[in-house]
Amino acid sequence: MIEKGRPMPDADLIIALSKLLATVPGVAEERTEAHATFLTNKKIFAFTRKGGGVALKLPRERIDDLLQREDVIPLTMGKRTMKEWILLNHARPSDYKKDLALFQEAIAFVSAGKNK
Repeated sequence: MIEKGRPMPDADLIIALSKLLATVPGVAEERTEAHATFLTNKKIFAFTRKGGGVALKLPRERIDDLLQREDVIPLTMGKRTMKEWILLNHARPSDYKKDLALFQEAIAFVSAGKNK
C-alpha cells in the first residue's frame, strides 16, 4: 500500500530504476540527486515522485485495471488527478523488476503518440 508522507525518492530507487530501464532500447534518462525522469523519443513515460514511487503514463483503460492492485493509485498533482498516469510504489527498489513489462507498456503507449 502507498503511504502518505514518505520521503523523496532515494538514491537506491533511482539507481535501481536506471539499471532496470537501461536494458530497454531507446530509453533516455534525466537525473538529479533526488529525481529521475525516463524518456523515449524525448517523451516522458515515467518519473520518480516526491513522496515515493514511480509515475507511469498508460492508457486510461489499462489504468482502470491497475487500480485494483494495492501498490497502484492514480497520480494526483496538486488537486488534479491525471487521467493517463498512475503512481506505482513498492517497499524495496528491487521490487520494481517485477513490473518491467508495465514500464514497457508505458514506453509503447508514449511511442504510439495517441495519448494526450
